[in-house]
Formats: sequence, structure tokens, C-alpha cells
Amino acid sequence: MKKTKLWINALVLASCLLLGSGQASVYGAAQNAAQAPADPNAAAADPNAAAADPNAASADPNVPADAAEAPKDPNAPPDSYNWEVQSDALPGWPTGPQVAAETAILMDAETGEILYAKGIDEKRYPASTTKIMTALIAIENSALTDQVTFSAEAVNGIEPGSTHIGIKPREILTMEQSLYAILLASANEVSSGVAEFVGGSIPDFVNMMNARAEKLGCKNTHFVNANGLHDPEHYTTARDLANIAREAFKNETFRKIIGTEYYIEPKTNITDEERWLNNHHKMLVSGDMHYDGCLGGKTGYTSDAGNSLVTYAQRNGMYLISVVLADNAVYQYPDTAALLDYGFSNFHKVVLAQKGEVECLKPLPIEHYLYNLTKAKTMTRFTDTATADLPTDLPVEKLTRKTSVEKKIQTTEYYLGDQLLSTSHAEVCPTLTLPEFLDAVKDSPANTANTAGAAAQNNTADSASAERTPKTSSSSLGEFFQELKYNFRDMPTWKYPALIFLLSAVIFYIVLLIIKIKRHRKKKARNKKKKK
Repeated sequence: MKKTKLWINALVLASCLLLGSGQASVYGAAQNAAQAPADPNAAAADPNAAAADPNAASADPNVPADAAEAPKDPNAPPDSYNWEVQSDALPGWPTGPQVAAETAILMDAETGEILYAKGIDEKRYPASTTKIMTALIAIENSALTDQVTFSAEAVNGIEPGSTHIGIKPREILTMEQSLYAILLASANEVSSGVAEFVGGSIPDFVNMMNARAEKLGCKNTHFVNANGLHDPEHYTTARDLANIAREAFKNETFRKIIGTEYYIEPKTNITDEERWLNNHHKMLVSGDMHYDGCLGGKTGYTSDAGNSLVTYAQRNGMYLISVVLADNAVYQYPDTAALLDYGFSNFHKVVLAQKGEVECLKPLPIEHYLYNLTKAKTMTRFTDTATADLPTDLPVEKLTRKTSVEKKIQTTEYYLGDQLLSTSHAEVCPTLTLPEFLDAVKDSPANTANTAGAAAQNNTADSASAERTPKTSSSSLGEFFQELKYNFRDMPTWKYPALIFLLSAVIFYIVLLIIKIKRHRKKKARNKKKKK
């Protein structure tokens, strides 16, 4: 009897264990399927694929529980692939590509115009793209021939296993050699050593980085170190990082280094062998990821930040900067290529204002007749060249302009909707000689165009005349009065009633003088008659 009860209990226990194992497998499969990266095409392909068979796991108790899990596609894009692209909301703007990066931006390196925007003001960890700012601060505050001696703290203060080139304590590199190690090989210990050398200490150097970022207008950037190793308080945004990269790109030394495919560090005071440094940016070097027109950039990766990538490229006279943050190794280069292709294929550069070009504004009524002017404007000479990247099918007439004048400088902002595309500056009423003025009026597109964009497209300004500086002296009486007239125009608006009052007083004085002369003559005539 006891044996029978034992057998019954064993059978019940085995059944419970078997059923419990099957249920756990089904739950695990459903949970893993919910956490798997979403494939936008998977659901449409098979709507029943996610349905679980509750009997599948219990059919064979010898089958491992993992066999019931839904298969994963390691190449499926993450959820961020379908996140909103803000630049698509601009009227008349080409639809931007979908990218796996959580945030991304495409910017014109010359003007700062934003062509593509996806979460560009959301904070993300920059990883080693931090080193763009590190290199910029170092270049601006040192000489390439400076000798950098690396301390034990700089060499040993980085995370084990992070990127380095094997610098030893008390080893010496020149600043130029250090910059190649930072920008090509992404050496973390070299970044720390350069920070100590330039700033006196790493915290002081970081303060310089944050001050420089603030000066560049970065509103959501905060640095904690010089190499980009993870820290919760070390962050930036796609917009801020693009602005930092744009500023660095203005420096010739920086451009030369990032465009170098490899560099050989010579022997040092401690290391008796050369170090070969290869550029980590795969779009610059030859290979499957090579991109025609790539000028270099900076890579970055930590487990917390994911992959970050800054890339410079040039085609058809356009210089573009691409930034992707919180991306992954599979998508960072295809995402960057898609952004650059989007920029080069859908936009072209338009000159809105040419340096030295003259516009004539608010002429007197007589000048409309004398100089055949078609618009009432003030006279200005552009002090810089303003360009914008416009969609290929967007006419410049769609742009709106906002103009302000301060201290004789006219600033014109060019907008598409609410998006600022470019800015030009012009000197108001510069002093010109009469021949210069007449030539400028004759050749200026402002006399034949209705917008700044159309004026730029029909630009025929004489380049030699554009380079001449305004004159302050006159060589003839006619030129003197011409200059006097334009100096008068520059006076406040009360000049007109003042002029009327002055003219009235002069006329009144002349009339009185004439009357007095006549009376004097009559009196003199009467006196002569009396003497006779």
C-alpha cells in the first residue's frame, strides 16, 4: 500500500514539473519576442508569426526551452529607425532618409545651415568624438613643436581595455605627434596627457572645453574629461557637436590631421620603435565603407554611448558635416552615407549676396530719373558673401528676409518658413566717388531684381571695384557734392524739417536783403534829387 502511494505521488510530482517547465518556456519566448528590435517589415510579412503554440514546448520534454523562442534578426533596425525627422516638416524641403541613429544632423560646414535634423537637441553621450574639442583647444593654445611629457596619472588613469597607443610614464611626444594619436588612433591616455600639458590639470582643461563650447553657442553640452570615456555628466547633442566640428574644421592643422590615412610616430625617449597609427574612420580609407569626397572625421564608442560618428565630406562646392549619435556598429556608416547622399543629391549652393556688391536704397525722386532705378532702397555695400543650400526645385523667391540696421551695419537674415538659412552683412551708405557710384548703380543687380536671391543669380558686379575700399576724399567739386548728399542721407529723419526750416530762413533772409537793397537805392536816389 505504501509503495502504491509513493508511486502515485511520484507520478503527480513528475506531471507538475513537466507542465511547469512547458509554461516557463512559453513565457520566456513571449518576453524575448517583445524585447527584440522591431523590424518594420516583419509584421507585414507574417501577421501570425508571433502567435505561440502552447503545446510546442511540452510536446517533447527533451527539447531545450530556448528552442521555443522567436528567432531574432541581428540586422533588424532598432525602434529609433522610425523616429521623427524634424526637418521633414519644412515647407518644400526634401524628405530625409530614415537612420538607425537616435539623433542625427547634416550641416553645411561653411554657413552652419541645417539640412537634416533628427532629435538634434536631445542629449546623448559623445564618446570619443569628444576628442574633436580636445584637439581644437590644444591647437588653439599650444605650438605643434611643444614637448608633452606624460605623467603616470595620465597614462594609468584611463579605463582598462580602452583605446590607447601604449604611452609610458615620462614618455615625450611633440604636440603634433600627440594630435595624430588623439584624432587618428583615438588614444585616451594621450588625450589626458595633452589636457594636463595645456590646461595645467585635467579639470582646468575641461573648464576650457566647457567655456569654448559655451562661446560657440552650445546649450546642451557638458564635458567632464578630455577623452570621452563614460560619465553620466559628460554629454552633448547632435547640433552642439556639429557646431564644435564646424569650428574645428576652420583650422588648417585639424583638417590636415583628420584627412591623413595613417601616421608613423617616431621613436621616443623611452620607446625604441615606431608606432603606426591608422585612421579609424572607414569612409576615408579604402575599403567597403569608403565614401568619395570624405575628408575625414572622428569615431566614438562606449557601451553606454553606443556608436557615434562625425564625418566631413565635399562635393560640387558643398562642404557638409554629418553627425550620428547613439547608433550601432552595423548602421553608423550606412546612416552617414545616406545623410551625405541626401545632402549632395537634393541641394545646391546659391549665392544670396556677393562681397563688395552694391545695392542702392531709398534714392531721391530725381535719382530715379537720373540713374534709372527701379526700386526705392538705401545704398549699401555687402561686406561678406552669403550663400545658402537650397533644394534643387525650390526657387529663391520662396525665401523671406528680415533686415535690421545697427551702427551703420545692415544685417539681413534669409528664412524658409521659420528656418534660418543664411545671414548677410552690408555697410550702409559708404562714401564713394561719383564714378564708383555710377558704376555700382549701373552694374548692381539690385536695380533689376526683386529679391536678394534673384539679385545673386544675376550678379554682374565688377570684382576689381568690389575690392576697393571706400574713399573719404574728393578729387572734384561734383564728387564733393555727391559725397555730401549721401552723408546727408545718413542723418536722422529730423533732417528734413530742419532742412526746410533752414531753407525758409535763408529765403526769408534773401528777401529781406533784397527789400533792404531796394530801399537803400530809393533812399539814395531821393538824396540825389534833394541835392540838385
